[in-house]
Amino acid sequence: MRNKFKIFVLLVLISQFAFAQYGKISGRVIDRETKEPLIGASVVIQGTTLGAATDVNGNYVILNVPAGVYTVVASYVGYQSVTVSGVQVVAGLTRELNFELPSTAIELKAVEVVAERPLIEKSATNAIRVITSSDVEKLPVRDINTYFALQAGVSAQYGRLYIRGSRSDEVGYMIEGANVTNILGASTGARGGAFASRDRYRALGGGLITVIPEALEELSVQAGGYNAEFGNANAGIVQQVFKTGRSKFSGTVQFETDNFGNYPGKKFLGTYSYGYSDLVVTLGGPLLTEKVKFFLAGENYFIRDYIPHFFKGYNFGYLKDNGRRGGTKGDSAYVAWDDANIPGRMRNRYTGNGTLTFDFKPLQIRVAGAYTWSRERANNSLRNIFNLARLPVTDLTEFFLDVKASYFISAKTFIEASVSFLDYRNTSYEPAFKDNVLAYDDSLQVARAYGYTYSSRYVGPRPYDFYGFLFYRPGTLFAGYSKFQQGYYGGNIALTSQTGRHELKVGASYQRWTVRHYGIGTGGLFRALHSRPDSARSETALYRLLGGYVNNYGFDRFGRKIDSDIRDETGQLKEAGPRHPYFFSVYIQDKIEFSDIIINAGLRYDYLYLDAWRLKDPSAPSADLVSRRLLDLEKGKPRAYLQPRIGFSFPVTDRTVFHLQYGIFVQPPALTSLYAGLSYYPGSVYLPSIELIPDPLAFDPDPVKTTQYEIGFSQQFTDFAAFDITGFYKDVRGQLQVSTVPITSGPYAGTKYAIYANGDFENVYGLEFTLRLRRVARVQAQVNYTLQDARGTNSFANGAWAAVGITRITPTLTVPLTYNQTHRGSINIDYRFGKGEGGPLLERFGVNLLITFNSGHPFTLATGGIAQQDADDGGILNDGDPRNRKPLEPINSSRTPWVWNVDLRVDKTISIGPVNMNFYVYVQNLFNTKNVINVYYRTGNAYDDGFLTNPELSGTFIEQFGQKYIELYKAINLENRQHQWRFNGILQDLFGPPRQLRAGVKIEL
Repeated sequence: MRNKFKIFVLLVLISQFAFAQYGKISGRVIDRETKEPLIGASVVIQGTTLGAATDVNGNYVILNVPAGVYTVVASYVGYQSVTVSGVQVVAGLTRELNFELPSTAIELKAVEVVAERPLIEKSATNAIRVITSSDVEKLPVRDINTYFALQAGVSAQYGRLYIRGSRSDEVGYMIEGANVTNILGASTGARGGAFASRDRYRALGGGLITVIPEALEELSVQAGGYNAEFGNANAGIVQQVFKTGRSKFSGTVQFETDNFGNYPGKKFLGTYSYGYSDLVVTLGGPLLTEKVKFFLAGENYFIRDYIPHFFKGYNFGYLKDNGRRGGTKGDSAYVAWDDANIPGRMRNRYTGNGTLTFDFKPLQIRVAGAYTWSRERANNSLRNIFNLARLPVTDLTEFFLDVKASYFISAKTFIEASVSFLDYRNTSYEPAFKDNVLAYDDSLQVARAYGYTYSSRYVGPRPYDFYGFLFYRPGTLFAGYSKFQQGYYGGNIALTSQTGRHELKVGASYQRWTVRHYGIGTGGLFRALHSRPDSARSETALYRLLGGYVNNYGFDRFGRKIDSDIRDETGQLKEAGPRHPYFFSVYIQDKIEFSDIIINAGLRYDYLYLDAWRLKDPSAPSADLVSRRLLDLEKGKPRAYLQPRIGFSFPVTDRTVFHLQYGIFVQPPALTSLYAGLSYYPGSVYLPSIELIPDPLAFDPDPVKTTQYEIGFSQQFTDFAAFDITGFYKDVRGQLQVSTVPITSGPYAGTKYAIYANGDFENVYGLEFTLRLRRVARVQAQVNYTLQDARGTNSFANGAWAAVGITRITPTLTVPLTYNQTHRGSINIDYRFGKGEGGPLLERFGVNLLITFNSGHPFTLATGGIAQQDADDGGILNDGDPRNRKPLEPINSSRTPWVWNVDLRVDKTISIGPVNMNFYVYVQNLFNTKNVINVYYRTGNAYDDGFLTNPELSGTFIEQFGQKYIELYKAINLENRQHQWRFNGILQDLFGPPRQLRAGVKIEL
């Protein structure tokens, strides 16, 4: 522990840093009557030590201003001061604020003005979409990803964000300017078991840290085109900035729920409950002195059914087991389930976010942090309804800390440095035995814990078979055991200087990650642990047996933490230590601001080390298949890249702005494709039929490279309305794809093995449109729309594994990408009465309407046999194993239907003394529209999978099981899509979520 502390202190001292995001305020102070500049006038931000004096031309600039809303005061001897409140500062941008001071001889009292948020950002040289805290609190949604997905250029599918047509793992996530991206590009971070192929729809990527919406000052999306300060995210960056404490104490308590006595399976006002409740508490203000301020937010989020689906209940009464799956013939069970709610699910989460600022100019310090603990019990299948007690449990913790110091060398030059630390880890386990995996399928210990009886010591209960449909008996083992850790130390150091029109910034950044994984599935537990008598269970014997079934690195085969590789006496790898990729960069950035042109030019140097294994001789791999080790592995080499970027903004007038941008961007591929335990390697290389490897490994690939061009036009056409049109083109090269390597010598000479290799490419053309309406006549509105065409060789790294495995040919033709939506948009209208308006009933009453829409995504009509699928699988053509599919048209020629959704929020604020109370109700999917978001490949629709209607596919099963089989099939598979969820993942449901009704109250102190 002492050594770890020393290392942390050393990191602080040598300034391996990560940045928070700040903006600046600049402008001119002049005499109101003569228009002459006032030299030496003072401009200060109230409640802070930030300020500046004007130069000989009356110009001033205030640097390093945290994002937020401020009151700014300009004063000069012999003149009345002017106070402007409501000044919105956006991270990374310049807020222009000009003052005209009246002489004391003309006016005797100070002038106070309320600023309006600019409708166009003249200082932006690329498209930046900003969502402020005031925007967020009015929306009828409470999900961070949804806020981002509403913006032009951004789409969301299956819980993942896509920006301008790039893959989801090319999006960067930042909090306070520090990286919180999942560099593995997967929700679990690694393959679950030694030979488990990854469900691509679980590969969520995204951010590793949970953020409370009420803790946010602003969110922003930079859809590519960002300056040289940012890297390792080719598609775009989504940024989140926490609130800062103010000069006065303030706090809120907010509670909302959807449980109106109608959980489970009962309706309230035509809507089901999903067992949801959410409590948020915030507190902020000065701490002992005005120069120290804090902000804290805490949340408890609880929900039973955490992925709402259209789900219909049925009651089939008692059904008898036919014994086909080994169970006792004639046993019966009561087969029934409720509407709406999938039994057994639960998620309980506690989260804290906060900031602490020290404003001791010339020294400023900002500390930002986040912590989350959550527990989740998962159930995605009706097969499990008789065995809910043994559903797997996942515990998750997230910790993030960023400490930044800024020191002003002069009024216009400062140095900033910060350290960041991130730690993310989760553990999945059987609820009674947790990490005691030897007990998972031991009948004696299971009997003590649950009272279930096994058929023998290590043979669990056989499943029911009701007319061809499998249901697990009580006591069946569902859960394997896995644990995963991912985190880094790192950060940034930079020098910023404003010299005349130039804002010059020079900086360097560094991150060193640590990634560990351990996983063993239920099949591995049985074969490795229970296929030998107790007398053969010495540690040596178990060590050897576990080698073929455990996926581990950073932990040994027994799950014990190790900090480095372990080699045997011959020098060959015996255990793989943790992976330590690191990323180092140096950049220089110059922002030149004139009245009629702004130039943002920069150069970035990246030095990337992926810590990936590679074969010394790829054409003749060597393996010990007894101990399941791939021999002759060596570590890959670092790569270095230069990336020029330049952007221009042309403010033709205060209301008309053009912008241009060009840049090259480089980032590592999703590292889950590179990392696996040693036992995975020989199986992936030496299986003679490579079509059986849906998820191979990459051996030290190159990073992905993107070149992007952007041109935009912004026009404010009235005092309260403006629009923006931005066109873009991007060329992406070097994405991972399945390829083959020939073996030229050894026992498998003449064959090939599959790997992930650089090779996929894509081209994206697009047009983004936004229309913003500042509040006028009580109405505020925004319209976002994206027109886009994204084409590439594959939508996912393993998109062509079946084709490559069967034909040995790597696809090179471009096709529409699966996640592309040609049309996507949102319309948000907010109608609100202010204080003193509308009378007692309507005063401070508001309605917010959110309409979202998108065209469908591409898919391929296909046919095929039932292969090895059983009666309750229905011969479904699935994404997990596309070898059985035969396309009926060119790839991705068809499209799913358009999707339209309407959300509504109604709220009313009342005051009792100094306390404001906001009562609100919001409805998601107001009209309960059953939006089709996916279809069956056989039929091209979401209601018929083409199985029962095709006697060649279903005839044998119908003849064997009769009419009851048809009834069960329609209820379980067609109505409730159980085979779809099982094979394609529950996030890839056929329908969007149903209506959800939530009510709450927010108390502001």
